[in-house]
Amino acid sequence: MKKRNELAIFEEFRLKPAKDIFWSSEKGAEDKPREDDLKKIDYIYYYFNTKFKKNTFWIITKSGRISQVNEYGEPVFSGNDEYQKNIPKKSTLKKFKTDVRIFRDKHIRDLISWWVKDKNGELIQVNTKDEEIGVEFKIKSWLRNEAIGAVGLEINSMKKKAYEYSKDELMRMIEAEENKIIEKGGWKAVRIAALSTLGLGWLPFI
Repeated sequence: MKKRNELAIFEEFRLKPAKDIFWSSEKGAEDKPREDDLKKIDYIYYYFNTKFKKNTFWIITKSGRISQVNEYGEPVFSGNDEYQKNIPKKSTLKKFKTDVRIFRDKHIRDLISWWVKDKNGELIQVNTKDEEIGVEFKIKSWLRNEAIGAVGLEINSMKKKAYEYSKDELMRMIEAEENKIIEKGGWKAVRIAALSTLGLGWLPFI
């Protein structure tokens, strides 16, 4: 590896999204929505299930029927692991407050996505399963940056420079640090730390 600035060398190892898009599971790629097009979610309620010691989420339909959903308002059906057979009484439901916003495409009926803003004001999609965008990517990116910082300190402590190592050697060192961070407190601790850093520690699914 050529003699270069350490920042430039480590920049190559940071995770970067390949594209600035969001996805529908059926419709494919679309442009990121404008903030003005996002709608507030104010129709979801929650009930604390004492048996499972966690919140379950519900909506009240126009007909007055109570129906189970997830924290995004998507229906939860009987085949889902989160499904609750017993419907709570209306009097036990509490309003679910969330900063997650919903986007409904005006032209494609089934194109729906959910978004939050991080502390830098960047919109992040929370319901995507794509590995290169969304909250999960932000968490992995945070983990990579923490590992790179640790490797940089380790190299400096040995009075050496990053350009003295090959790409493969640096990658192995970074991956080893990532594993140390995960092993220290588990993946849940990593998620909490990353989301807190992003200003998203309030998200209900950490």
